[in-house]
Amino acid sequence: MDILCREERFMECSVMISSRTKQMIYSALFMALGFLFPVIFHMVGMGKVFLPMFWPLAVSGFFLTWPFAVAVGILTPVISFLLTGMPPVPILQLMMIELSVMVLTIRLLFVKTSLGVLWIVALGILISRIFTWIGAGWIAPLLGLPPNVYAIKKMIEGIPGITAMLIVVPLLVNRIQSIPIFHSRKSCVESAS
Repeated sequence: MDILCREERFMECSVMISSRTKQMIYSALFMALGFLFPVIFHMVGMGKVFLPMFWPLAVSGFFLTWPFAVAVGILTPVISFLLTGMPPVPILQLMMIELSVMVLTIRLLFVKTSLGVLWIVALGILISRIFTWIGAGWIAPLLGLPPNVYAIKKMIEGIPGITAMLIVVPLLVNRIQSIPIFHSRKSCVESAS
């Protein structure tokens, strides 16, 4: 009987380690994409307009448990800053907040509601944009700009990227969920969340 209990505990631990390891691998993948997308988009001059770091991180909210999703939201802009100097320091803090809020919102809506992917992404972006508005008002004086003007500028310049995200991200999420490794992973993540 004691041997059976030990074997069950070992199996539970190995499943937990396996799930945690997968989460770490997925996190690294989404952080790498969150770093590479802006580099590519900025090379063609479309970085600010299309919000390239947001895309892979929005997708990550559907596949990572909330602690990993928040960590990816916080660490991706930090890694980008350390490797490329972008985003610059006052914008870095704003992006850390808005990205972590977006992925956390997406994760919680995905696990706790029956909303479709499009609505989850839309609400995640909307809530992160509220934090962008507040943060832009805080950062504007540091940049020597009027708070309301800078906040409005941040909102308007992101519209093309938000529109593209609302089209592309749901398609990507639905496609990725059909891949067996991610499909089987979904049930594990939901039970672990």
